[in-house]
Amino acid sequence: MWPDLFASVYFIAAIVLTILGIVLIGFRIRVEERTFNLRLARGFIAGAYFMLAISLFLSFFYAENSDPKHIEIITPAVSALQSMFFAYTLLSILQPTYVTRRQILWHTTIIAGAITLYLATAFTAENYHLVVHFGVLSYLGLLFFYTRLFVKKYKLSIRQLEDYYDEDEQGRLSWVKTSFFAALSIGIIASISTYFPIWIDYWFVISYLVFYTWFVIRFSNHVTKIDFYLSATTSKPEQIVTTAREPKQLPPESPAENDPTKEVKLKNSLEQWVLNGGYMRGDISTEEVAKLLGTDLSFFRSYFRDHMPSDFRTWRNELRIRKAQELIADYPETSLNQIAQEVGFVTRSNFYLYFKKITGHSPADYRDQIVLRE
Repeated sequence: MWPDLFASVYFIAAIVLTILGIVLIGFRIRVEERTFNLRLARGFIAGAYFMLAISLFLSFFYAENSDPKHIEIITPAVSALQSMFFAYTLLSILQPTYVTRRQILWHTTIIAGAITLYLATAFTAENYHLVVHFGVLSYLGLLFFYTRLFVKKYKLSIRQLEDYYDEDEQGRLSWVKTSFFAALSIGIIASISTYFPIWIDYWFVISYLVFYTWFVIRFSNHVTKIDFYLSATTSKPEQIVTTAREPKQLPPESPAENDPTKEVKLKNSLEQWVLNGGYMRGDISTEEVAKLLGTDLSFFRSYFRDHMPSDFRTWRNELRIRKAQELIADYPETSLNQIAQEVGFVTRSNFYLYFKKITGHSPADYRDQIVLRE
């Protein structure tokens, strides 16, 4: 009974992965130069799903006749391909134009060549265990390379998004970081899974099936908001104010930045913008806000630096929190997530962080105090 039940896990997982791969291919991504890598990555990750599904189908149909030696040799090679597909996909999400087509070709050729050499050596070597151990160590080295590259690009993407939108955007990309390290863990476990008892392997299959399903859902959400990320991560280098090792460079002061007429005009525009609730609009860059107020980004930032008590990001978040306090007091039955969205916070974590920082209370505690007073 148990062998049949366990074997059915392979079959069901293979079917689910096949369906998920088809769903990934069906995601529509606008065709343009900036989305080329993401469209290609979608194909790669779908291929990874199909490849894993095929291996599970084979495990199901040939479980009784499978050669442990073949499984032990092939597993690290399949894990390496899976890691390459996931690493490239996640890097393309973070930096849509980072990887060039030539880099893709070279990297794929090197990995494919190394896997081919490994397989040829392992299947012909008398002591194939030694070759497999070397393959696993090489695979771990590849994961180390991907991890360093991912961390570097993840930090860059956060800086680009936060500078472009003047928002705390870590919550936006947290799922990408979670996906990378989850895939990293799955890859490491998969490379040594042939040494596990069979029942552990079945639970492992179920766990990564849950992750692969979750990843498809998050990837689909990312695709629907692709313009939000493209606008920031494909900006020209001079539009990005900070880098990892360089301090923030402020634009040189010019006579135009000290123009009293422009300052009065911007002051009046800001007051009207606040009255109209413009600060509650999310997903809008600082440059777009400046244009709406009839000025340019350089003058806008210099005005906040010279005439306001804080930078634009902090000032706007304080306005949002004050408005959230009003809404909580007037409509205590409204969910806090809904209020967070209404006042312009695109992530729940940012809303809770700034609410506690500015008011000294969490949103839930503040609402409880309002209800008690009534």
